[in-house]
Amino acid sequence: MNIKNMKFNLINDDCLIALPKMSDDSVDYTLTSPPYNRKRNDKYTHFKDINKNWYEFNCNVIDELLRVTKNHVFYNIQSNYYNKRDVYKIIGKYEKYIVNIFIWEKTNPLPASGHSITNAYEFFLILGDKPLKSNTTYTKNILSTSVNTNMPKNHKAVMKQEVADHFIEKFTKEGDHILDCFMGVGTTGISCKKMGRMFTGIEKELIYFEDSKDNLK
Repeated sequence: MNIKNMKFNLINDDCLIALPKMSDDSVDYTLTSPPYNRKRNDKYTHFKDINKNWYEFNCNVIDELLRVTKNHVFYNIQSNYYNKRDVYKIIGKYEKYIVNIFIWEKTNPLPASGHSITNAYEFFLILGDKPLKSNTTYTKNILSTSVNTNMPKNHKAVMKQEVADHFIEKFTKEGDHILDCFMGVGTTGISCKKMGRMFTGIEKELIYFEDSKDNLK
């Protein structure tokens, strides 16, 4: 089930099936956030966040995104107990494509138990073959927000709208074509709709795809 009009193209499919069907340099920018691979499976009601080959999976996705994206790929990943080695391996593997790394600092993260270190940030890897320029002066590569407190009941890993707005506003322009291959409930698409960008969203899980359609209305 796909929905397409002049500005929005919503695809209900696995991104590694949908992306190879896209042409080289067919979108201007990508802004996306893959599943965490938390293994505890406590973020999604309709998706099992367990992937034995999470590193390989992300590498395959990034390779496709570099092919279909004309300018920059904004790739949001968070290091956790289960995936931290894979996160650092990804950074090493794509070092020649990483033009910057943004830190998304969370001002009210859930405290870790005991004397463990509280994880209060996520990475945005900015990948491409040209320098990254902001639409405004003095753009820091650190973004601070609170953690979402009004998550949907069936999807507790939604990107904060303020974060998607920030990257779309700072680094894309009106009329650009933006891709999110892990669309979720449509956060990136909402930013694109507000700011006059074209949008292609890919979402594997039908219930989240339907949520995206509703949210983008």
